[in-house]
Amino acid sequence: MELGEQMKIIYISSGFPWPHNNIDYSIINGFLKLGQEIIAVDVKEVYNKEFYNVLNQFHPDFILTLHGLNLDINKVIEIKNMGYKIGVWLVDDPYEIDNSIKYAINYDYIFNTERSVIDLYKKYVINSYYLPLGSNEDVFNKTHDSRYYSDICIIGSAFQSRLDIIDELYDIIVQYNVKIIGQWWEKLKCYDMIKNKVLSQIITDEEAARYYSNSKINLNIHRSFDDRTFDLNKSNLKAISPNNRTFDISAAGGFQIVDYREDLERFYKIGEEVVVYDGIDDLINKIQYYLKHDDERTKIAEKAYQRTLKEHLFTNRLGKMLEIVSKKS
Repeated sequence: MELGEQMKIIYISSGFPWPHNNIDYSIINGFLKLGQEIIAVDVKEVYNKEFYNVLNQFHPDFILTLHGLNLDINKVIEIKNMGYKIGVWLVDDPYEIDNSIKYAINYDYIFNTERSVIDLYKKYVINSYYLPLGSNEDVFNKTHDSRYYSDICIIGSAFQSRLDIIDELYDIIVQYNVKIIGQWWEKLKCYDMIKNKVLSQIITDEEAARYYSNSKINLNIHRSFDDRTFDLNKSNLKAISPNNRTFDISAAGGFQIVDYREDLERFYKIGEEVVVYDGIDDLINKIQYYLKHDDERTKIAEKAYQRTLKEHLFTNRLGKMLEIVSKKS
């Protein structure tokens, strides 16, 4: 979709706190940057009569919500029966697919950040599309701040796949300036020995961007498709698409080593824009190599940064979404 092709959009927030509220903000901001006429409402407002006054006065071309769990199915059907097109952007599959598929099939459009599940959704809603999240360049950008410096940084919740890797990296962690940030890291087997390197809390996206930008190596370890923290993927559908952190690290100018996923090559050149690892020995070797080769590390990060600004922002993704919706209208 070209800038200047204006649509009237109502965006209904996810109703969730971090990290979904940050995505809500980035979507609204992205639509505005694309020159769209947008009204943003909290999901709770949909249950008030005033929302229907807004609908009838504004006459949106498209209504979008994120995640969808907090928007009652009956409300979705009611909106559709009024003649409006409504879509949902699912961002937690395949990890929550047992839940999400129950309500998502009531929408006119489904956009999903995981490509492996699209064929399943298409059985119920033909207008189902793979659409990864992008990065918000107003939040994730380059900084130089020694307070956020590290040799190795990992940010994210301590799902089991991440716990396993960090425990195996113990000998590396004790040698270097390492920052481990997020919730649940006290579950590490080696926690008592490295707790001075752990910040056990959720941080803002702005802070995350500073850590990404000022770390020599950012470790990006995906959650395993069969993770049982929430246990909502009982069919063990595979995850083949990169997480949003992949784009955020690059938007902040950070260098990353990430576990390989099939779809990574759709977005970045392996070895030239991002570095992947295969197993713990390979990861250790690459950490040690890139800590010693500053020029290579910097060149790779810069290439990823430039490509992200060109191809992987929220404006890129939302432009694609509106192109799809406008063609189907």
